[in-house]
Amino acid sequence: MIIRPAKAGDLREIMDFYAMMCAELGKQDFLPEGNKGGFPPIDMVVSAIDNSELFVGEEGGQIMAAYILNNDADPAYSTVSWQITVPSEQASVLHALRVHPGFGGKGYASQLVEHAIHVAKEKNQRAVRLDCIEGNTVPHRMYQHHGFKYIDTVEKYSLQGTTQGRYLTGGVP
Repeated sequence: MIIRPAKAGDLREIMDFYAMMCAELGKQDFLPEGNKGGFPPIDMVVSAIDNSELFVGEEGGQIMAAYILNNDADPAYSTVSWQITVPSEQASVLHALRVHPGFGGKGYASQLVEHAIHVAKEKNQRAVRLDCIEGNTVPHRMYQHHGFKYIDTVEKYSLQGTTQGRYLTGGVP
């Protein structure tokens, strides 16, 4: 897998990729409401591309993995006692890390996490933080393997007014 910064010309393929991943994740038991769709939203993706914050994984010229790394934290992050206290501009937040299911089991998600940690270090960040939906145990284990620690579980409200547990983890690059 080649990991590279996303380009403006990748937008349609990235949005198609994330739409497919939302549909796939919607089939899982930890998402009882089904396909959540819409995450990440197009404005988040466009901003991340414009700011060199979105990275894609390619194999054979096909985008089959992606993630966003920036300093934009959900408001719930401010309610958590993190392992290390740093200003928000010194804490990278890992968003929307996904690998196409057809490429699963090859260690690509781990490669993306290692890449994100490397990018955070290059930007002199003091922490990397993320959240996962409660019950999504595969990424929980993978993140812990990379040194992330469970910090807290908080409720998050969706646009539909429903709540979901969010499993928050933090790590230091």
